Amino acid sequence: MLNATKSLFRPLKGSFLNYTGKLGEAKTTKPRIVILGCGWGSYAFLKKLKTHDYEVTVISPRNHFLFTPLLASTSVGTLEFRSIAEPIRNTIKENFNYLQAACTEINPTTNTISCVSTLHKKPFEVQYDKLIIGVGATNNTFGIPGVEKYAHFLKELDQARTIRKKIIECFEFASLPDCSVQERERLLSFVVVGGGPTGVEFAAELNDFFLEDLTRFFPNAPVNEVKITLLEASGKILSAFDEKLVKKALLNFKTSGVNVQTHSGVKDVSNERVLLNDGTEIPYGLLVWSTGNKPIQLINESKLEKDKHGRLLTDGYLRVKSHPNIFAFGDCGQIEGTPLPATAAVAQQQGLYLAKEFNKDPSEVLSPFKFHFLGMLVNIGRHNSLFQTKVIDFSGFFAFLSWRSVYLTRLGSIRAKFQVPFDWTRTLLFGRDISQF
Repeated sequence: MLNATKSLFRPLKGSFLNYTGKLGEAKTTKPRIVILGCGWGSYAFLKKLKTHDYEVTVISPRNHFLFTPLLASTSVGTLEFRSIAEPIRNTIKENFNYLQAACTEINPTTNTISCVSTLHKKPFEVQYDKLIIGVGATNNTFGIPGVEKYAHFLKELDQARTIRKKIIECFEFASLPDCSVQERERLLSFVVVGGGPTGVEFAAELNDFFLEDLTRFFPNAPVNEVKITLLEASGKILSAFDEKLVKKALLNFKTSGVNVQTHSGVKDVSNERVLLNDGTEIPYGLLVWSTGNKPIQLINESKLEKDKHGRLLTDGYLRVKSHPNIFAFGDCGQIEGTPLPATAAVAQQQGLYLAKEFNKDPSEVLSPFKFHFLGMLVNIGRHNSLFQTKVIDFSGFFAFLSWRSVYLTRLGSIRAKFQVPFDWTRTLLFGRDISQF
């Protein structure tokens, strides 16, 4: 049993499958690893993997790694978009190939995957020896009518750019001389649905944008007419944080003007109003939806074994059940009997762990994955943050400096580690850019 476990990551050479179809034939007999996605887990795996031992192909619809914890900052201009995006091809590796495409089907019987190019929409097949699935998840709308059509999501750079454009558009429309008082109040009402870290951080960034910049540039948008509402269906925002830290976040929002409403589930969404379960209607100029994740279509339609939430079920070595040559991590996978939160920290640690196991000599004994909790951070605005660890919890300006310091050290490249502090300094000195493009 032990010998079988040892050989799962590093099989003997000479029995490997190659590309099929029109992509050409492989030129070596090295094990072929195919990585789906370029999120936290996949990016960490790729950077840590000793690629000279393998032929590596990354397949993903986007050609960059995105530092998602700072995505909310780009949506209001605190940071520029490219500062948190690292082109996947910048990860210079031996035998590393990238294909801009989406996987549409996994066939473990033949060790092949079906893909469609996101450029010319043509299908093709790729064969693998080891398949690494790190495709993440998509936004969970819970089937609420109107959400897909009218709400804005915040998972990708193009979505952040759309939100940024919409914010400026709302203020520009509200400044027109023919804009009625009622219409101006609607345009200057911003609704964020979801009291998790993403929703809280976006509401905080938006409020800072308004207080520090927009009030100066839009005198025809009075302070008392701007409303930022954070809706949470449960009784508590930031459910993973300690109650005393949550209270500090609520106090910070209250004093800065953000209206937090718990026990406020959404029933229906139209192009101008949100209808709550209790019948309350909230007009809005911008609606941002951040209520958690659900599996993407590829995972939903896969025949691979899943848990009750639709995520791929794996063992402690991140191997998909009954398929020892397929691995899954991040938001699309779940270790059986060991539920883990869908966070960047988990996905990154899993990617690093899996690369370490692949880098081991075949004779070395493998060890199961173990998540190490290093703490949680969230920005609550006005240069205040929350910082929670196993041994200490704190908030305020020092936590804000810690929030920035931690994220700065985790950025994907030296370039980003120079660019992000530059953006922070530029915003501090000159304010956020309000140009619309």
